[in-house]
Amino acid sequence: MTEARFAYELWDVFTTRALHGNPLAVVVDAAGLDAALMQALAQEFNLSETAFVLPSRRADARARYFTPARELPMAGHPTIGTAFALDAAGRLPGQAASLELGVGVVPLTLERDAGRLTRVWMDQGRPRFLGEVTRRREVAGALGLDEQALAPDLPLAVLSAGLPYLMVPLRDREALGRLRPELSALAPYLPEEHRAVFAFTLDAEGARVQARMLFDAAGLREDPATGSAHGPLGAYLARQGVVDATSGPVTFLSRQGAEMGRDSEVHVRVRLEDGQVAVEVGGAAVPLASGWVAL
Repeated sequence: MTEARFAYELWDVFTTRALHGNPLAVVVDAAGLDAALMQALAQEFNLSETAFVLPSRRADARARYFTPARELPMAGHPTIGTAFALDAAGRLPGQAASLELGVGVVPLTLERDAGRLTRVWMDQGRPRFLGEVTRRREVAGALGLDEQALAPDLPLAVLSAGLPYLMVPLRDREALGRLRPELSALAPYLPEEHRAVFAFTLDAEGARVQARMLFDAAGLREDPATGSAHGPLGAYLARQGVVDATSGPVTFLSRQGAEMGRDSEVHVRVRLEDGQVAVEVGGAAVPLASGWVAL
């Protein structure tokens, strides 16, 4: 029997410190792997996502992202981490690049300091507003909170930049720390294809926003840093007048993962594009480990 060997790397994303941020497995050369094997490997790594890098005729590389349960058409922290992995391999020179994902070609901006990559920005385009959720008491109860824990002047709403999220603004960090969601009770308000709640507060320490993301992946799970939710967050805050990009792009910092002991920093840049809100999400990543898979 012939043994197949291929390399993988582990990266911590949306952080500059190992063992913080959101962990990611990257199979840096996945040519020849079929979707069933990619899914099995994602189950084996058992991280929120595993990225598989493939050749592309449309971009610098193609990437497919798998959770332990299914493939995603796009995701934030795998895009940032994959870009760092490709850069470390010498495959992303310069300050601009692109990745082909399930949602199409995604432009990237690469910030460097003396040639060293320090931050990757993922353009999430113009997030879509999918509607407000008016049943505030029911949503609060499904999160283990009372209605008074919700921010009184901000609505609940669903937005998407490729994956939909229910945006839940909370009054303060104390309420954020008390979240005890029952996602099955939120089913009427969550898109079936991606049942995820992005709760946040403007009562943040050292940042504009403090956030948590909880989702249904064969049971309740929490994510320490969620790039795909922060594009919708930027659009939501612009829609509500919390950030104002009418005089030029506005950048703010969001912190996530504190409740999991994995502090993460997600940068969000909001701009107007033909009068519409467009958003980029940026962050750093650090390598943790590398190895070989033998089958």
